[in-house]
Amino acid sequence: MELLLLGTKGGPRISADGPGPSQLVEHAGRRVLVDAGEGVVHQLVRAGVDPATVRDIFITHHHSDHNVALGNVLMAAWAHGADEPIRVHGPPPLREIVGHLLAAHRPDIAVRVADEGRVDLRDLVEVVELDGTGGPVALGGMRVSATAVEHAPVTPALAYRFDADGASLVISGDTAPSEALVALASGADLLVHEVVHPEHVREHRTNADWTRLRRHLLESHTSIAEVGAVARRAGVRTLVLSHLVPGGVTEEQWRSGAGSTGGLDLVLGADLMRFSL
Repeated sequence: MELLLLGTKGGPRISADGPGPSQLVEHAGRRVLVDAGEGVVHQLVRAGVDPATVRDIFITHHHSDHNVALGNVLMAAWAHGADEPIRVHGPPPLREIVGHLLAAHRPDIAVRVADEGRVDLRDLVEVVELDGTGGPVALGGMRVSATAVEHAPVTPALAYRFDADGASLVISGDTAPSEALVALASGADLLVHEVVHPEHVREHRTNADWTRLRRHLLESHTSIAEVGAVARRAGVRTLVLSHLVPGGVTEEQWRSGAGSTGGLDLVLGADLMRFSL
């Protein structure tokens, strides 16, 4: 099983430093996209991945930095020649969101079907809504499990676990320290976990109420001081920090904020970083 970090920046603000959160999981020729942050399609192409080969998409939750490029992913897969079902999995109201995305592109889809003879994208896209309480989803040789995590006020927000041929990896999505996540990640080889560095969260120009925004960042996410304990309790081998908030924090600052890792393999995630399990 292979993991490719497509984007490691957290939050909805656009940055020249990198794209929004997204990961690609590959096994036995099956490619699964987890989240669709801004710039994800360009990252797929930069990594040499044909968008038409992405057959399954999993969305962790409906904050825009995680789903804003979902329509772009679907349209790019179609433009690159997808002619088999594309399944989009995630929490409600995913069916409504995907329906609106396809409706927004109706003029383009209709004219290309009529003029170019393309298969209709709307006939390819299938939506599977998840709330974290169901059983695993089988994707070829992979098994994908989901659980609801703590990302108030967004509910449900999901984390996903991928198992294949004795290897396992977990993607946390956005969450505060979560008992459900610890259980989901138990014994996993690798955990990709979001993280915030509170010492570097500083007021900036925004149309939000800064006090309320700061509270969300600190209460609904996992701090750099807490994330190592989550990974150790789960018994994972490798912890990969991603969805890095805020931007501009150096690797030394992240590592010093994490303190002693207790033998845990701690990796600061970077765009287009690859892992083999």
